[in-house]
Amino acid sequence: MNSVMISVTLYLVSVNILAGVIYMFGQKKAGLLWIEYPFVYAPLIIFQFLMPQFMSIPGLAETENSLKYFLFMLQGFSCGAIGAMILLPRFFVPAITTIEKLKVTAVSCLAMSTMYLITRWLFFEALRFLIPQMHGV
Repeated sequence: MNSVMISVTLYLVSVNILAGVIYMFGQKKAGLLWIEYPFVYAPLIIFQFLMPQFMSIPGLAETENSLKYFLFMLQGFSCGAIGAMILLPRFFVPAITTIEKLKVTAVSCLAMSTMYLITRWLFFEALRFLIPQMHGV
């Protein structure tokens, strides 16, 4: 199985478990709508489009394949956890109408996806700096 498929599979498992629990509890308490659930997939879509730019680390191709698979697994699981948290602001921000509820979810989706991408960019930039030093170059 290739690394992208592993990343997507781990994302789908983690986001559906975590978001499913949040959705089940939030459906009655916060009035979560079924149309808000697809927002949890936004971080994966954004990250998969930008992953080739993130993973273009020259030293990563020469290192063990296990590091590459570990990074993809880490990204899939962490992205899934962040994706599920997109539904949480609806518990804390009062919204009455459907449009208000969708606005809160859309803003939290954009904010959390952006923050996730910034942290991943910093992580991969650190790797870009550390991998050559690990090889003694």
